[in-house]
Amino acid sequence: MPIVREWGVFEDCKILVWQIAENIETLKQDIVVTSEEWQEYMTISHPQKQLEWLTGRRAMQALVQNQGLHYEGMVKDEYGKPHLRNRVAEISLTHTLRYVVASLSFSAPLGVDLERVAPKLLRVAPKFLSEEEEKYALTDFRKLCTYWCAKEAIYKLYGTKQLSFKQEIFIHDFTDQTEFWEGYICHRNQSQRYYYRLHRFEMEDFVGVLAV
Repeated sequence: MPIVREWGVFEDCKILVWQIAENIETLKQDIVVTSEEWQEYMTISHPQKQLEWLTGRRAMQALVQNQGLHYEGMVKDEYGKPHLRNRVAEISLTHTLRYVVASLSFSAPLGVDLERVAPKLLRVAPKFLSEEEEKYALTDFRKLCTYWCAKEAIYKLYGTKQLSFKQEIFIHDFTDQTEFWEGYICHRNQSQRYYYRLHRFEMEDFVGVLAV
């Protein structure tokens, strides 16, 4: 079981990082999934995507069971946001080519994202950063990656598809040493802000952010 790290933040949030290292048959052993999940899996043809999907389910299963809870698989709502079938906690899941991150909270919705630090983010930065955020990040790839993960995490937490990364999700300034800070949603043509706590973590050349 290639669990790289498991830890707790924000009183009742848990995070588990699982390295994608096992083959498909090994991942299928003792996995708990619903019939709907299996139907979803059967639509995936690319072997790497199959590995990511299976590893994600194994990681979430391990995280839930490590809290002493019964795991019954996951379901998705009308927006594609995952939930535990028995709703014993709120969850979020993300995967890359190398790692899967599973997270849960016992008290509030949450979102998690993990991305590799890469120059490609510089090309798309104007599409997801506000003018002030873009000035602050400049050409710092790690800052750009942190901004992206933080906004994606808040987007996942919010749970619907009608949010602009550039115009409605904003992240407070941070440094390379920042582990905990804040971001917020401010809908266009509205003044009210909805604040969320952020936790930043790193895995080799990957940056991750949890929002709650």
